[in-house]
Amino acid sequence: MSQPLLRLEDVHVHFPIAQGLLKPPRHLRAVNGVSLAVEPGTTLGIVGESGCGKSTLARAILGIHPPTHGKIWLGDQELTSMAPKPLRAMRKRMQIVFQDPLASLNPRMTIGEAIMEPLRVFFPEMSALQRKRKAQAMMERVGLLPNQINRYPHEFSGGQCQRVGIARALVVEPELLLCDEPVSALDVSIQAQIVNLLMELKQDMGLTMLFIAHDLSVVRHISDRVMVMYLGKVAEQAERDALYQAPAHPYTQALIESVPVPDPVIERGKSRAPLSGDLPSPLNPPSGCTFRTRCPKAQSACATDVPELREHHGGQGAVACHFA
Repeated sequence: MSQPLLRLEDVHVHFPIAQGLLKPPRHLRAVNGVSLAVEPGTTLGIVGESGCGKSTLARAILGIHPPTHGKIWLGDQELTSMAPKPLRAMRKRMQIVFQDPLASLNPRMTIGEAIMEPLRVFFPEMSALQRKRKAQAMMERVGLLPNQINRYPHEFSGGQCQRVGIARALVVEPELLLCDEPVSALDVSIQAQIVNLLMELKQDMGLTMLFIAHDLSVVRHISDRVMVMYLGKVAEQAERDALYQAPAHPYTQALIESVPVPDPVIERGKSRAPLSGDLPSPLNPPSGCTFRTRCPKAQSACATDVPELREHHGGQGAVACHFA
């Protein structure tokens, strides 16, 4: 097996929340002990409800939110011990596509200027003509017309703006692409186009991807492995087919069961109850297993003992549940 391109070891990201002048701050545990490894050329899908720490984890990998604890490696380089200047240079190897395509683009810049901006930062030796040609080539690669290079973001649809965001991320030819819910703000038909585009670019450019999403059907289509997060922790991770065919954690089971099926007979015949209740606050998480307040299998041990992530799925995955 090859060396992982991306490796995380017990990563925590906590944010201090002030309570007043005389009270010590409380800590919001957005990411609370995540370890993972992503092999080169593969896609890891990360799923979970809003507030479970998916986006914070992606920003911790990029160094936008420095980890409170733990280590992150890109290849053989440890990112968490790097000074700001060399870490900025490492970002040429890892780029991100954001959720809102319009909000991620400067409305005062043409799309050509937006795509060429990373080239000015990471390749200052390139001439203006070289940057323009490279930007136009990348535009064509993502399905945009090169002669649109002088247009502004407001002249494009949401799907086209997301193509601009993808071109901007990939123009520096990174090794790792983080996709933070890149299709959740788009129409269903456009979602399929963007997902297929990402899969084609991954194959053509040899990319390694982290794909964050709520939609489990999209994650299943694009991912090689899937990691399920709940309240800052890993609930379950496994090969895609193993996880979808035999989910072990009650939370994973509830998420998969909540995906609508376009067949009324199958939909009515679902055996498991949908997930109930709200996600607890990461400022005051439940003791023991954090999922116990919503879990149909919860017992007294769940309130006192924190479940460890243990091997499951025939050694091809892991699950954090006492009764998986």
